[in-house]
Amino acid sequence: MMTAKEKFSYLIYWIIIFTVSGSMIVYGVGKPVQFQDFKSSVNTNLSEGHQLMWTFYSYTKAYPVIIGIFEITGGVFILFNRTRILGCLLLSTILVNIIIQDYLYQISALNTAIFYQILILAILVFDFDKVKIVIGELLKSHRKSRNLILMIVAFILAIVVKYFEAKII
Repeated sequence: MMTAKEKFSYLIYWIIIFTVSGSMIVYGVGKPVQFQDFKSSVNTNLSEGHQLMWTFYSYTKAYPVIIGIFEITGGVFILFNRTRILGCLLLSTILVNIIIQDYLYQISALNTAIFYQILILAILVFDFDKVKIVIGELLKSHRKSRNLILMIVAFILAIVVKYFEAKII
């Protein structure tokens, strides 16, 4: 049976999950509409950086749709125990990018992106034991025999590939 403290913690945990998940799914679904026809509009209330970034995003429909798909995917992933850490990592990648852009281009939504990133970090704190396992697996050293001669040959061949790539492409 759960103690009052455990029940409260569990409640907070799921409030955060539902808040992040719902918001990311809504933002993802709205991405194609958010940047629709922005380049043809003139809004003098926006900073030059804001106009520049929004024009960039609205240049093609594909880019906002792709970002939206990742936001939706991350929002769905964090709902399930098995995929929660992956969802947090996916959404963190997107949100850190948004935070950097919002800061550099002076977008007013900066605080919102930071808020959701903090909530994702809170989810990872709640799931700290799983995070330790994931990091442990990623950093685990597997002893493999290394053949120095083959590594040198592979390095030389990689240089050759890069040389031809630069000449051909």
